[in-house]
Amino acid sequence: MRQAFKPFDTLEDEYRVHGDDARKPSRLLAIEELPIAIGMFAVAGGDFRKSVLGGVNYGRDSDSIATMAGSIAGGLNGIENIPSDWLSDIEKASRRDFSESADKLSGIARAIGKKDAEKTRATLSARETLFAN
Repeated sequence: MRQAFKPFDTLEDEYRVHGDDARKPSRLLAIEELPIAIGMFAVAGGDFRKSVLGGVNYGRDSDSIATMAGSIAGGLNGIENIPSDWLSDIEKASRRDFSESADKLSGIARAIGKKDAEKTRATLSARETLFAN
C-alpha cells in the first residue's frame, strides 16, 4: 500500500521528514492516513480485527490509520463485527458506552440525510417549475 500511495504523498519514506509540499493544500496530493485506512478496510474484506491490526502494523501514523480503518469497518458492518472482548476492554478503559454514542451519531446522520433529501426535493421541484414552460 505504501508504494501505491507514495506518488500522492507529501512525506518522505522516513515519516518525520516532510517533503517540500508537505502540509500545503493540494488537489493532487493527499495526507496518507485516510486513503491507507480505506485500503486496509478493503484488503481486510471489511473485517474489523484485520482492518485495525493492518492499520496498527502499517507504521507511520498507525494510531490514526487503525482508528479510521476500525471506524469504517464498525460503521459499515455494525457492532457485531467488533470483537466483544476488544469492545468491553475499550469501553471500560475509556469509561464510555459506545452503543449510546453510536445511537446518537446514527440519529444525527439520519437527521442530516432527511434534511438533504428535503433540499434535493425542493431543488428538483424548483427546476421542474422553472423549465416547465
